Amino acid sequence: MVSKKPLLIVLILLGGTAAGALSYTAGNEDSVTRILGYDVYKIEGSGDYIIYHPLPNGSIKVLKKGEAGRLFPTFVKVPRQEWIRQLSTGEEALYAPPTPLILYVTRDGNLGIKSLTSSRVELDGKGILNLKGEVEVTGSCPRGWIDFGGRYCLNPQWDLYFESRAKSKTFNEWVSVMGLKIENRVAEEMNFDWVLVLSRSTYSYWTIGIDVGPFTVLSVSKGHHFEGWALDIGYHSLGPLTVNSDTWERYLNIKVEYIVAHAKVPAYDKLTGRYVDIEVAQTYPIKIHSTGKYTVWESSTDGTYFTESQGNNPPRITTTPSIWSISREAEWKRKWISAGSWKSAVYVRQSQSEVFSSSSSLSIPIGYAAGKYLAGINRKLAGALSLTFGFHKYMNAVSIALYGFEVKPKKSCYATYSVLGVKVNNKSKVSVPLVFGIITDLTIQEQAYA
Repeated sequence: MVSKKPLLIVLILLGGTAAGALSYTAGNEDSVTRILGYDVYKIEGSGDYIIYHPLPNGSIKVLKKGEAGRLFPTFVKVPRQEWIRQLSTGEEALYAPPTPLILYVTRDGNLGIKSLTSSRVELDGKGILNLKGEVEVTGSCPRGWIDFGGRYCLNPQWDLYFESRAKSKTFNEWVSVMGLKIENRVAEEMNFDWVLVLSRSTYSYWTIGIDVGPFTVLSVSKGHHFEGWALDIGYHSLGPLTVNSDTWERYLNIKVEYIVAHAKVPAYDKLTGRYVDIEVAQTYPIKIHSTGKYTVWESSTDGTYFTESQGNNPPRITTTPSIWSISREAEWKRKWISAGSWKSAVYVRQSQSEVFSSSSSLSIPIGYAAGKYLAGINRKLAGALSLTFGFHKYMNAVSIALYGFEVKPKKSCYATYSVLGVKVNNKSKVSVPLVFGIITDLTIQEQAYA
């Protein structure tokens, strides 16, 4: 029996103009339409763009350059098979191939980056960075440079050397996903329950950081959902644990593989009168090497032990964190706890939803190797970026992150944990938890994980 789909495409093309048919096809807002091996995008709005994709060999490949608002859709050959071959090695792991990215500058002076996960792409006027700024800066741009009336002027050929200056690197290392530190013996005893379930309903997100002088702008953009084998970890205290040292710490670590990509947009800073680069970096988790089901207990008498364990790269429990740092852009949520009886200190539960929200997302710090690498390029971005996941409904898969602990304070103290404010789809701002708690009587918690 002959398939009706090719016939339908032919009839559409014969029944009207090719441009009309392709415009209809590329209007897909939920997924990417593919025709004869090409991804088809309808890029709306105004401005210039670059579509690019990191490759496993560490290079960045520019797939297309163009101007938004054209009549015809844009056809792009995405080299995703290179990543699929790299990731689908038969290992029992979770993997999410990276999506292509579009970096654009709108006519009204907004710089944005998005992940291309649908055929309809809008280069909106609410990009990650408003190049105009809030205050107009006096001074002129170099001849021929683009002046948006703010602090920065852009080189009219900002896309010309993008490919040769952009790079990426893949890291495979053990990274702490949850942690707790009790300082200065402020608690006598404590209990905790931590749960992490990653599955096909876990989505990898691009975390995007832009360094623009005195501040860093952070954003996230949805990538691919994970395929493969799930990870299910439960780490619990068995009865109250005694805090018998000046600093008590525990960290849950898993093995993660992820991309760190960075690029530069040439600009002129009218405030300082200097030629500068607006530096852009992105992180993206591509593989979770720790998979399987594990139940881990810790007691005051028997220490840490597994009662159920099956899978690859079992989680590690350590007393020091395997991270570069908690993002310096993170805010610390604080709760005052009075000395005396048992208190619930922190409780965070993340589960699936239709959209990326504060209750359906999780971020973990980048590892030390990636942080050291990125710090050699831009120390501010190294201290700001993390790895972001979204928990969304996908078939019957389940994804959960649960982080909670209670303490019996010896003296009044703060219970804190960190959240990272990011823009989503260049619009709304979401507070994404990084579940690293601190029980302390200090007033500046941010220094504890620096």
